[in-house]
Amino acid sequence: MGAYGATVRIHGFSGLYQDGDGVGVDPKYALEAVNVETAGGVLQSAARCEHLKAEVAGPIGTLMRLHRRWHTADSEKDVLVAASGGQLYFMPPDGDAWTRLQTPEGVEAYESDAWSFAAYEINPEGTDAPVDVLLLSNERDGMVCVRGDTMAVSRVPTPKKFGVIARYAERIWGGAIADNPDMLSYSAPFDPFDWTQNDGLPEDGAGDILQPSWDGDSFLSLTQFGAQLLALKKRRVWRILGTDPGEYVFREQYGGGVAAPATVAVAGERVLMLGEEGLESYDGLSVEPYGRPYAKGVFARMNRGAIHGACACLHAGRYYLALPLHDSPHNNAVLVYDTRERSWLLREGITVRAFLSTDQGLYFTSATEPGRVWKWGEDARRTGAASPARWVGPWMELDEKNARKGGWTVYLTVEAEAPAELWVSIRTEKKVRTKRLDVAPSGRRGELPRQRKLVFGGSGRRFRLEIESRGLAAWRLVGGIQVDVEADVG
Repeated sequence: MGAYGATVRIHGFSGLYQDGDGVGVDPKYALEAVNVETAGGVLQSAARCEHLKAEVAGPIGTLMRLHRRWHTADSEKDVLVAASGGQLYFMPPDGDAWTRLQTPEGVEAYESDAWSFAAYEINPEGTDAPVDVLLLSNERDGMVCVRGDTMAVSRVPTPKKFGVIARYAERIWGGAIADNPDMLSYSAPFDPFDWTQNDGLPEDGAGDILQPSWDGDSFLSLTQFGAQLLALKKRRVWRILGTDPGEYVFREQYGGGVAAPATVAVAGERVLMLGEEGLESYDGLSVEPYGRPYAKGVFARMNRGAIHGACACLHAGRYYLALPLHDSPHNNAVLVYDTRERSWLLREGITVRAFLSTDQGLYFTSATEPGRVWKWGEDARRTGAASPARWVGPWMELDEKNARKGGWTVYLTVEAEAPAELWVSIRTEKKVRTKRLDVAPSGRRGELPRQRKLVFGGSGRRFRLEIESRGLAAWRLVGGIQVDVEADVG
């Protein structure tokens, strides 16, 4: 056939796709996409996260939010609550110091910093409006209540010490009981302090349900999903229907359970969670693998001996999953799934022990830096602080395995607010060739950045495009990429 020219055009970008052998995949996908963003199809550097100035002495095991609708000034309606070193602390999201909360009478320090929590309200006598409260519980300390008006902490008498709690049908439910793993308990309606059974009117009282599996499994997570409550074990999922004890229906669902209870999050019409081999989804009928081909390589790198500590949350339409990769004993990377664009991206260089989604942003506590709370970086161009990034495209053969490709010309337009450096490479099965691209900031406001042309020599049967930034300057590609290549069949 002889020599001919071919053109590869990437009009937009869409995160990871790691299934198969990485050959012949749509070039909008990446084999690797670390610390980049592809929102709207635009490839750009991801923003660095920023830590809050205030710190506590020890590691923060749980980060919570208490929203106070009454009894406080508008500027103080939201507070962060942190558990560290057997104590609880609070601070406004923009505060500069944590304040320690007094422990209940007779308690010098809590035994655990791993709390399950739920927002609720109470109606104490002598107040002109309900009081927002934060209920916390763990299997060692039991349940306590933080009042939003006074920030006083009191014990909540419960029949068992619950490892997990949730609000459903105006009751507080508790599970993960150390000495009774098959039991779920529920409070009286509208009163989280009343755990007494009402024999005359069961619908007005508290109670419990036993759902044994006889295999040593335990309830690990409770999550409200629409008009039902999901009770998850490691190998099973049950759903509870009904609003009072006379109507409760307990049904086991098809599929497996959850490997890491802190990864359960409701994402629209499904619940996402981490299983032993990757992400799982519950859609109201069964638990099934979800989206694994897109991040197959990431899930293959998980340290399965440490995934019980993985955590996740849904924030602004994105599912953030912190998990341990390689031999790490703690979460050292975050896999981000955009539920609207259905794209997958990986963030490295971030350690997470717990997430918290708020109206002010996404917060998380560090797994390696004791006492610090970080705020997720959303827009690198706005903050001017980006993370070192790497994007690796799929292998391309141009439908001609026997053709020798070479003489690549890459056209791209890069925009930056400050001087930036990119390393653009063409890799073949034999060698990689790299060119450094210096990007100057745009001049006058509204002025378009100029298109750049990079020419690469060499040859190979297959090739792929790689883009890397090593500095902290923010950048983005405008209008996609075009690669012209010469092929020779003969």
